[in-house]
Amino acid sequence: MIQEFIMFIIGLTLLIKGSDEFVEAGSRVAKGFGVSEFLIALVLASIATTLPEVTVSAIAAYEGNSGIALGNAVGSALANIALILGVSAMIMPLKVDEIAWRNSLFMLAVTFYAWFLMRDMTISRFEGFSLIMIYLIFLYYLYKKHIALEEVGRSNGKNVKRDVVILFLSGIVVVVGARMVVTSAVTIARTLEIPEVVIGLTLVSIGTSLPELANSLTATLKKIPNISVGNIVGANILDILMVIGIASIIRPITVDESIFSFTMPLTLLVMGILTLSLRLTNKVSRGTSAVLLMIYAYFLYSQL
Repeated sequence: MIQEFIMFIIGLTLLIKGSDEFVEAGSRVAKGFGVSEFLIALVLASIATTLPEVTVSAIAAYEGNSGIALGNAVGSALANIALILGVSAMIMPLKVDEIAWRNSLFMLAVTFYAWFLMRDMTISRFEGFSLIMIYLIFLYYLYKKHIALEEVGRSNGKNVKRDVVILFLSGIVVVVGARMVVTSAVTIARTLEIPEVVIGLTLVSIGTSLPELANSLTATLKKIPNISVGNIVGANILDILMVIGIASIIRPITVDESIFSFTMPLTLLVMGILTLSLRLTNKVSRGTSAVLLMIYAYFLYSQL
């Protein structure tokens, strides 16, 4: 038990310190490229925090557990908005750049497309390939539209490259810290004879989104809301397009009825609420936060 507590403390320290450097590096990269912090978080930050989910889902699909990959992707997307942005915006309303709502609308659109693909209760390899291609086209569009690398002067080019490396390394530190926290917490909970269902619905489910949670909360406390919201929107786009796409290419996914009829519609609902809020006010207010948190509480209650 003592060893697990030590592991928990070390993991929490890595999580906090890694998140702090992650947010600072993201802000510096944005300034170096001369683009919005939201865009850097949307692409680079989200990839850094979502890569482990892509890997885990790919392995699950290879081992014949492609349904786990789908549940992980959809469940993470729901938690990222309803729980993480809900908590972050409750601490401080998140005022973001105008481009945020357009990317949130894209997130909503691709999630609806993924839901449409599930109508026959399967996601084929071809359908998975279409999801991946949409993400690659999305990246190309952002590159051509917003990020002109040739405009980055040679004087700060090395600094930008260094900060990009720091961004990814600190993202890895956050993920490692999160894994240590979740693993030790689950072991401690089992030792204390806490029911498995409670562990699953709390420690494990929240733990899979712990990197995004840590980074978003850190960005909120540092008053950099663009990184907080951008990281979540980018992570969700990755979850829907790349996590589901890669998993279904490895092995076609059989869709669980509850995901198609309940979890996906609920995920689309919270994405719609976020998009509408960003479109009308360019921010996530405390009122919107309260609605999101109530929806997530309802989701947890429905799983009991």
